[in-house]
Amino acid sequence: MGGVHKTIERQRSSPMTSLLIAIHVLAAVLLMGPVMITVSAYQGQMMKAKDGDTKALGAATALHRLTSQYGPISAIVPVAGIAIFLTNLSVFGTQGRFHISILLSVIAWVLLIAVIIPRQKKTLEALESGSNAVDFTKAKKQLSMFGGIFNLLWIITALLMFV
Repeated sequence: MGGVHKTIERQRSSPMTSLLIAIHVLAAVLLMGPVMITVSAYQGQMMKAKDGDTKALGAATALHRLTSQYGPISAIVPVAGIAIFLTNLSVFGTQGRFHISILLSVIAWVLLIAVIIPRQKKTLEALESGSNAVDFTKAKKQLSMFGGIFNLLWIITALLMFV
C-alpha cells in the first residue's frame, strides 16, 4: 500500500481529510498531467512554427493556452497538500518526505508561473508577429531545461508521496 495510505491508516481519517486527499490526488492527475505534457511539447512546436509550419503555430498556441490556463489552477495541488499537512500535523508533520514534497511542489509551481509561462508567451508573441527579437534556439534550450526541471520536481514529489 502507498506511503500516504499507510500513514492515514495509522490515524482514523476524518471525512475532511478524505475529501482533501481526494481533491489533492484528482487535481494532481487532472491538472498536473496535462501541464507536464504541454511544457514538454511546446518547444518542438515552437521550432517548427519558426520555420513557417502553420499547423505547428496552431499547436504551439494550443499548448501555451493549456499551460497558461491549467498552470495557475494547478495551485490546487500544493494548496490541498498543505491543507492536508496542516490538518494532520501529528501524522504528516513528523515525516520529512511530506515537508520535502510540499517544498518541491511549490518550487515547481513558482517555476511554471514565473519562468515557463512568460517565456512561452514571449516566444509565441514573436512567432505570431513574425518578430526576430527572440533567439528561438536559446529559447528552446531554456524552455526544455525549465520544463524538465518542472517535470522532475513533480515526479520526485509523486514518488515521495507513494513510497
